[in-house]
Amino acid sequence: MEYGALVDVYDRLAATDSNNEKRDMLAAVFEDAGEMLPRLVTLVRGRLSPAYDRTDLGVSSSLTLDAILRATGAPENAVREHWKESGDLGDAAAWAVENGSQQTLFSSPLTVERVHDDLRELATYEGAGSQDRKIDALAGQLADADANEARYVVRTALGHMRVGVGEGTIRDAIAYAFLDGSEEAIRAVEWAFQVTTDFRVVAETARDDGQAGLNTLDVELFRPVQVMLAEKAESLTAGLSDAAHDGRALCEYKYDGIRIQIHVGGEEVRLFTRRLEDVTEQFPDVVRAVREGVSANRVVLDGELVGYTPDTITTDTRDPVAFQQLSQRVKRESDIEVMARQVPTVVHLFDCLAESETVLEAPLSERLEHLDAAFEAVDPDPDGVMAGLERSRSSWVTAEDPGPAEELYREALDAGHEGLMTKNPGAAYQPGRCVGRLLKLKPTMESLDLVVTRAKYSEGRRSEWLGRLYLGCYDPSSDSFREVGRLSTGYTDEELASLTDRLEGLITARDGRDVDLRPEVVLEVEYEEIQESPEYDSGYALRFPRFLEVRTDLEPTDADSIERVDDLYDSQ
Repeated sequence: MEYGALVDVYDRLAATDSNNEKRDMLAAVFEDAGEMLPRLVTLVRGRLSPAYDRTDLGVSSSLTLDAILRATGAPENAVREHWKESGDLGDAAAWAVENGSQQTLFSSPLTVERVHDDLRELATYEGAGSQDRKIDALAGQLADADANEARYVVRTALGHMRVGVGEGTIRDAIAYAFLDGSEEAIRAVEWAFQVTTDFRVVAETARDDGQAGLNTLDVELFRPVQVMLAEKAESLTAGLSDAAHDGRALCEYKYDGIRIQIHVGGEEVRLFTRRLEDVTEQFPDVVRAVREGVSANRVVLDGELVGYTPDTITTDTRDPVAFQQLSQRVKRESDIEVMARQVPTVVHLFDCLAESETVLEAPLSERLEHLDAAFEAVDPDPDGVMAGLERSRSSWVTAEDPGPAEELYREALDAGHEGLMTKNPGAAYQPGRCVGRLLKLKPTMESLDLVVTRAKYSEGRRSEWLGRLYLGCYDPSSDSFREVGRLSTGYTDEELASLTDRLEGLITARDGRDVDLRPEVVLEVEYEEIQESPEYDSGYALRFPRFLEVRTDLEPTDADSIERVDDLYDSQ
């Protein structure tokens, strides 16, 4: 398939704000895709892999700029100026192809296969000279591209397409292309994606085996499932009432750590975060604990990975470390075992998704029986780089007698944890869905997870740091972010310096001290009130927002939605 045909689709997608039109365009593309279907269902969002494959191409904006200059011979200052004006390096690449001095005498038309496969191969380039090889490979594609093709090659390499296609649009397009487009069909596609996290598998199954085939897709070892999420409860009484089944509910500590999904197949152990990121290599202490404590030969377990101070982790009064400190382990590439001793961990297990075969549809009470049968507790041993492995602290409670729940709630808060979970013992596991009730101690300010969309350098003592950050909530209908205010307080100098380092690598355009950013960094912020405001495209502004932490465990699309902001505003 010629790449130009896909580029025409990108242009038509970008030209409409109608989700139904986007859906119908993609449905038509998928219907005619043939053997190209697996590539196309990821490429339409500028992705090269399924959701659970977090392979980093290692392609930065500066590397891409070098490739553009090498391929086109365009003057660097002019390319940078077009990049600054548009805020899109893809647009700058298109200009460079049209206006560059370098002409290719012999070129090969770009195909979808070539763009997809060659870009994926960039991730395999390692060692001395790998950066130059990546520049050459990307420049080779740009040299054979026309201006519009170059725009989308660059956008795909950088992972920012600007065509307004989200997971929901692809889900619906598959349902319309290969099923009847009904609500039932859409739910079947959604379920299949939630348990496979792979639209390639979902699309081919829907095409080849229909809805019946989708219904057979299920948990597979080493392919993470979207985790089940929780909603907030207004009160302990309300949480117990909503979760009660046959008169009782399970109350459980709500830990402030990293959601961890553990896959065990014989001797192989793999660890995945809520973002579906494989962090097995970063947590050798957890792998050792799993091999020590898990007796089941094939099992998928769900839990929370919590860091504790080294001097308290082996005591009865463990002191949890801040999430920000624990999250440093996720990106660690060197001295991993040293870091494991500095921030030792315990995995608090609370669910079982599969044991030899799936148990997603089994009630929680039955899944807990599978969980208890699958492992034995392991004591943490920081010196031996061994994590702890244990059941989450919990208690069975009746709605008529909330006393034990209140006691457990206070105990969790006193121990430095977030609060309490209330769970329905008769409920199935619903991947990707907000279910149940989450009870947290409500501070003076509410909190939201929001994405940094643009920023400005501070003045005075902090003038070298990006201290004024514009925040956006996620709008799934357009796969975009709608701003809800500006943040400038709550961080220490050390936190702000670290945050600036993180954000400067995402700059797409500069205007004096103002910068536009790729929307990749998620922050948890607290605030006092949501007000109506014409200043931001959400229609709202946060009053007195304050930085809490960087949420490295969240994708930008995991940020709080515009619908949640609407609901919070209405509930004030």
